[in-house]
Amino acid sequence: MHYLIALIYFLLALVGLDGYGSHTLVTRSAVNGVDVLYSRTHVAAGIAEVACISSESGRCHYRVMPADCTAPRPLAVAAALCNIEPHLSFVLSAGARRQLAGLPASFTLCVSQNSDHQVADCESIPTQL
Repeated sequence: MHYLIALIYFLLALVGLDGYGSHTLVTRSAVNGVDVLYSRTHVAAGIAEVACISSESGRCHYRVMPADCTAPRPLAVAAALCNIEPHLSFVLSAGARRQLAGLPASFTLCVSQNSDHQVADCESIPTQL
C-alpha cells in the first residue's frame, strides 16, 4: 500500500503539485540574454527554504515583509511603506540556502542582485490556504 501512495505522490510531483499548502516562487532576471539573478523559494508547512542559485553580484539580497506591502498603489508609495519596517532582511551568497520559520500567514518576498533594488522584484506568498 505504501508503494501505491509513493507512486501517487510521485505522479503528482511530476504534474507540479508539491503537496497541500506548498508554494514555489522562482525569481529570474536577465539582461541582454544573460542571467543576472536566479533565486528559488519553496514554502511548505510554514517553513520557507530560500536558495540563491546565481547572481551577477555573487549575492542575493532578500527582504521579507507582511503581504499588505503589495496592495495596489504607486511604486513610490509602496516602497516608502515597505521600507519602514521590513520583517526580515538578509543576504545569501550564490549557491547558498537558508530556511525561515515563524513567518506570517502571508508575506511578501523581495529579492535583488544588489541592495539598491529590493522593492522592484516583490512577490506575495500565501503560506496557508
